[in-house]
Amino acid sequence: MHIIRETVEYFLDFLFPKTISLIEIEGMSNQMLLETLSPATDLKDENILAVWSYKDKTVKEIIWELKYKGNKKIALKLGSILVDVLKSEIADKALFESLWSNTPLLLPIPISNKRRRDRGWNQTEMLGEVMQNIDSDAFEYSKDILSKTKHSDSQARSHATKREREENLVNSIVVLNTERVRGRCVVVLDDVTTSGSTFGEARRALKKAGAKKILCLAVAH
Repeated sequence: MHIIRETVEYFLDFLFPKTISLIEIEGMSNQMLLETLSPATDLKDENILAVWSYKDKTVKEIIWELKYKGNKKIALKLGSILVDVLKSEIADKALFESLWSNTPLLLPIPISNKRRRDRGWNQTEMLGEVMQNIDSDAFEYSKDILSKTKHSDSQARSHATKREREENLVNSIVVLNTERVRGRCVVVLDDVTTSGSTFGEARRALKKAGAKKILCLAVAH
């Protein structure tokens, strides 16, 4: 899988050289990125957390690099920022809900087999692996618990209404190992959340499997 990703990245870099802005982004510190890019707003669900606004053109470029080019430098930067954001959020929650004092389970949003074949990787798994490598004590990461059972159009790029998106995702995610989930605090990870439909479907499956608390984390909204 890593060989496929590196090969695709090499040819894409050759055909579509990195823009000056992307080179600048890769050279920025985490603090500079947090200070420069537009923060996420209008998150109406208190259980969904996002770092930046997807309306920001630079944020879109970053997501594109991660999702369609498997940019490992971008994944490392985003993953390290997400670790700090998530640890701070969990610490705050643990003050009021003791269950969050236990090590939470970190799960990436799964993609369909078709999308994995087409793209060669799951960008959200890339982020999860970075986060676990940075702080293996803070999260228990697993990419094999949530599974996408049917293919659906990209929610971020779809022009469907919120209701149509929700209907498109109904029963599309399942929990493969309920024992790992039952009674746990779970953090669901994705790169972009738009209507919240994908997170909603993941939460449905996790609640059915017995998860006690569920927090959703995205790079952008």
